[in-house]
Amino acid sequence: MRGVSHLSPADVGARVTIRRSLDGRPTDLVGDLESWDGDALAIRRRDGELVLVPIGEVVTGRVVGPSMRAAIELEGVAARGWPAPDSEWLGEWWMRAAGGFTSRANAVRPLGSPGVDTDEALRVAAAWYAQRGLPARVQCVVGASVDRDLRRRGWVADPGVSVMTATIARVLSSNSIHPDDVVLRGEPSPEWLALFRGGEVPPSGVAILTGAPTVTFASVPTGSGVLAIGRAAVEKPWVGLTAIEVLEGERRRGHARAVIAALLRWAREQGAMRVYLEVLASNAPAVALYESLGFTEHHRYVCRHSPDTSEASSC
Repeated sequence: MRGVSHLSPADVGARVTIRRSLDGRPTDLVGDLESWDGDALAIRRRDGELVLVPIGEVVTGRVVGPSMRAAIELEGVAARGWPAPDSEWLGEWWMRAAGGFTSRANAVRPLGSPGVDTDEALRVAAAWYAQRGLPARVQCVVGASVDRDLRRRGWVADPGVSVMTATIARVLSSNSIHPDDVVLRGEPSPEWLALFRGGEVPPSGVAILTGAPTVTFASVPTGSGVLAIGRAAVEKPWVGLTAIEVLEGERRRGHARAVIAALLRWAREQGAMRVYLEVLASNAPAVALYESLGFTEHHRYVCRHSPDTSEASSC
């Protein structure tokens, strides 16, 4: 087991690199760790090939850190998991609007080239959002070329958001809570909506919440409503967790952990292996909770807006 000492079954779902001894020759393999049956690792390469590697052939292995490409790919997954009801593509810039409900549903997602120069892309985006009575915002992965370009142009960054990820196996192995009191439904109940964002959810918000193809809603019921809620949207191999909220006065009692465990067990049944969530980087208590469950930061993003736009809000 020396060769896989830096890997464990809790890493199933993670992207890994291993060095194996194949016919006496060292060979490197990078891919998604799909299973670990005790005798062999099953690794899915980017080209789709599934490679079975006997543990005895593994010289060394480790989890691979995310690249900029991986960050932008996950931004696309997260956008589809939080679908804006009004959208249009400009090349690979995804302009999205939802009547102003949450900045991440009302900002451009630059997933590649817009197909025109940056000045023209910003002009088109500004006009598109102006038609909808909204300011133009661009959600940028921190450190990406578009983030650097907009910063040079003086575009202002709203508070940074940490996108945190883990394997479902690792989170469930670190969470001993059995979510027996958590109820899962295919749509949000009135009680669920009453807790989410203080109960102020417009029709566009309901469209976002229910618009993903594979979605479920969790709640911890009580006699007068719900104590905690959460939402999960699956796009294999990912599941995104959103709307993890606990009633004030009921926090620090394990309700959030129970909701997360129930959502991840459901997601695993849908074929998901990895989980992501988004949290304000400055929200130290929430970050600490997720870190205790095995989450680590995958990347950060900021929403940038023109200096002519005075208002700011978190994505």
